[in-house]
Amino acid sequence: MNALKTGVNRHTALRLLLVAVVGFSLLAFSADEAPGAGKWRVVNYWSEWCAPCRIEIPMLNILSRELSAQGVAVVGVNFDEDPRALTLEIAEELEIEFPVLTNEEVARLGLRPPDVLPTTYLLAPDGEVVAKLIGMQTDDEIRHQLVTKGALLDGEGD
Repeated sequence: MNALKTGVNRHTALRLLLVAVVGFSLLAFSADEAPGAGKWRVVNYWSEWCAPCRIEIPMLNILSRELSAQGVAVVGVNFDEDPRALTLEIAEELEIEFPVLTNEEVARLGLRPPDVLPTTYLLAPDGEVVAKLIGMQTDDEIRHQLVTKGALLDGEGD
């Protein structure tokens, strides 16, 4: 089948293949190794078309780096449920530095896709949803919720 008939040029096909191979080898996890398993998790639903999501991403990148030592993992979910290769390509374009869950990992979390974007869930280490934060969040708002829910001590992770 030639590239013109499929609507995909050779360059795009190679990029998707590379993203799929690299993404699978670096970011695919077994059930026990899913990003943040057994830790507090900040699970952020995003989409490339969501302007507030794009604004949150740099803050979430910093939060991810700063809170990892306190046992809190920041992970993302592509609201659009695109194929994995495309999700990873979009995440790279949006400069998302925290892990992006696969559709299978999201299904294991048992989260219902939100009605509003962005939406951020806070999950306890046992997987229980302890907070649902609707709309664009700030660093302070997420940290406050983590302190309130017992994931962090007041002032920890600053």
